[in-house]
Amino acid sequence: MSALLEQAERLKLARVVGCEVDELGPLGEASAAELRSARRAASNALFGRHRSLFGKLAGTTRLLPTKLSAQFTQKFIGPTLAGRVASEMEPKQALALSERLPTPFLAQVCLSLDPGRSEAIIQAMPTELVIDVARELRANQEHIVMAQFADALTDEVVAAVMDSIEDPGDLLKIGFYIESKPRLETIISAMDDAGLARTLEAADQQGLWPEALAMVDGTSEALRARMANLIAAQPDAVIRSALDAAGREELWPLLADAVVLMADAGRSRLIALLDDPQWRRSLQAALAEQGADPAMLPD
Repeated sequence: MSALLEQAERLKLARVVGCEVDELGPLGEASAAELRSARRAASNALFGRHRSLFGKLAGTTRLLPTKLSAQFTQKFIGPTLAGRVASEMEPKQALALSERLPTPFLAQVCLSLDPGRSEAIIQAMPTELVIDVARELRANQEHIVMAQFADALTDEVVAAVMDSIEDPGDLLKIGFYIESKPRLETIISAMDDAGLARTLEAADQQGLWPEALAMVDGTSEALRARMANLIAAQPDAVIRSALDAAGREELWPLLADAVVLMADAGRSRLIALLDDPQWRRSLQAALAEQGADPAMLPD
């Protein structure tokens, strides 16, 4: 789980400083929290140093007719720099320009766009355009980038984007990388049980149990209990898949939290599926670490 987060942070940092992941040097060995701090510091430094240039380029595009400005942006500014220039644009200007740019180009712009600095622009975009760009990002497997926009988009637009995503595995990957747990909780809470159950099926079929279990880690007890009971309601093969993944990926602390929060019937059902003695020992140890009642899973 931590390896996935660290890899995501390495990628985000590499994009900010304009290098490949393997060129990060000693930073490549840092923890996810350290990489996140380095990324934010680098972003602030780069933006502060070049803000006057970004402002001039934004001013240049404002002086040109929109069609010509779109051509200028594609041919001379490019998507990476355009993402940084966007934060210096007025929402009305950015909207008019975005409507003249092809969706693949806008998706590339998103890779360097800072959602925190560009929130007003992002919220000015029509829902259909956001959905089109999201489809392009999803097709490019840019789940990390999609997750970065969760805070900047309204609940309504987020719901529309989620409805447009056909593969529930994509929802798991995006949810796992959303940094704000309160925002993630709002998004997951808006999903019905059938939709969440489909993400658990995807976790089984696509090997995404680390994402599924870690996604709700740090959210409210009520949401974690809801997810725990949905796990317990899955077919035996799906529950065994979760247990097997816990053994392979060292997910027992997350699974133990789910077991503690399950209703008695669901917990009993999961415990009855502990076919492997090592599963039982590992879950017992994780429950003990959490201070759970030993009677919850007796020898």
